[in-house]
Amino acid sequence: MRYEKETKPWTPKTSLGKKVISGEITSIEEIFKKNYVIKESEIIDYLVPNIEDEIIYIGGMPGKGGGKKRTPLRITTRMHQSGRKRTLHALVAVGNKDGLLGIGYATGKDALSAITKATTQAKLKIIPIRRGCGSWECECRGAHSIPFKTQGKVGSVKVRLIPAPRGIELCVAPEIKKIIRLAGIRDLWTKSMGQTDTRINFVMANFSALKNLNKLKTTPESIKTTGMIEGPNTAITRPEPVKEESEPEETSEPEKQSKEKETPKDTKKEDTQTETKKEQKETTKTEKEENQTETKKEQKETAKTKKQEDKPKKETKTKK
Repeated sequence: MRYEKETKPWTPKTSLGKKVISGEITSIEEIFKKNYVIKESEIIDYLVPNIEDEIIYIGGMPGKGGGKKRTPLRITTRMHQSGRKRTLHALVAVGNKDGLLGIGYATGKDALSAITKATTQAKLKIIPIRRGCGSWECECRGAHSIPFKTQGKVGSVKVRLIPAPRGIELCVAPEIKKIIRLAGIRDLWTKSMGQTDTRINFVMANFSALKNLNKLKTTPESIKTTGMIEGPNTAITRPEPVKEESEPEETSEPEKQSKEKETPKDTKKEDTQTETKKEQKETTKTEKEENQTETKKEQKETAKTKKQEDKPKKETKTKK
């Protein structure tokens, strides 16, 4: 049974990750335009859900009849006082087959840790790829090849990528096909020089050649003639949650007529309700006014009685 790592909910730690979660940044094109640095691989998983990864074979074992048998991981050993220590090296390519590509290289003590580290490194180093039709034999202005020639060099390995017409397919090494397909290129010619047996340098030279496409300056005329596209053909955006809205039910003609007849009755009921409320307010006002007048009359009567009681007391005092 294959080991599956438990996925934990992503809590962003960088400012870019917080902007992605909050919805300020909804596509990966905005990150490239604003020159943000991606420090969390979960940002790519969140914005590009259709991303794929490929393990590039960089290891080798001696075959039965001589030669070398390629393996996905390269193993190196070192002799220590405690014994031999083994390390595994992995090279992984990541892309969506529509103008996005990244390559990562990492080491680990076991195969799983080395591959996971390499995939995270590849997601952090993802870049947009320019595509177009720069072949004079085709001139279809499609995005099946590259718009113009480019070169790349790593170590002693030199690589030249040449645009090809439609239908030629990928005339490249078998392991390099994985990278070119993940980038979304379908037709291409290549020319390589140097020690191409060093697989890591060979792969990184092709990646640097694709990266150098973005460094060349372009004009509006060259963009029109080659049909150049930078990055994904269709903008990838994170889908927003759709609010469920109740659709209005279709009503037949007799039901509509019945509803129209019922509407004046409802208005009459509303009018009667408003009238009763007004009457209640008026009655409460009148009751309050009557109570106020009664209290004023009582106060006046009490004041008069007090004055009458005080008068005879004063007369008795004068007689004495």
